[in-house]
Amino acid sequence: MQFHGFVFGHIEVEIHGRAYDLHNFYQATAIHYDIVNRLAVLGFTRRAEAWVPTEEARKITISFHEVDYFSASGADENQVGDDSRVIQSIGVVESDAETKTCYLTDTIHPDHHLVLRFESGLTLRVQAAEARCEVAF
Repeated sequence: MQFHGFVFGHIEVEIHGRAYDLHNFYQATAIHYDIVNRLAVLGFTRRAEAWVPTEEARKITISFHEVDYFSASGADENQVGDDSRVIQSIGVVESDAETKTCYLTDTIHPDHHLVLRFESGLTLRVQAAEARCEVAF
């Protein structure tokens, strides 16, 4: 996967040297997967709690283009509340490995699958030709 203008950290995205903490300051608002166009889009909005800095971006959108692999599993149906939409970790797994063997790393190889885990237990696994990240203030 080729990342255009950003990198993933263990709980954040970094754009132009600025980290946006998806775990502490954002919550997922949308997950769209377009099978026909091989496109997956994740939307995050800034949390409304008073402790979230107002200089944080209002919205972050991560899009995956030419998706080769997409899966969603493991959401705890009994999990309720705003924290269920919060990223727990962002890791990787080799293409032929089980999702549960994912690990955290600062180096994502182009053939690895990205694994995004949420506090609800929802786990997304994505492999695509390229990924893009947009930030709106």
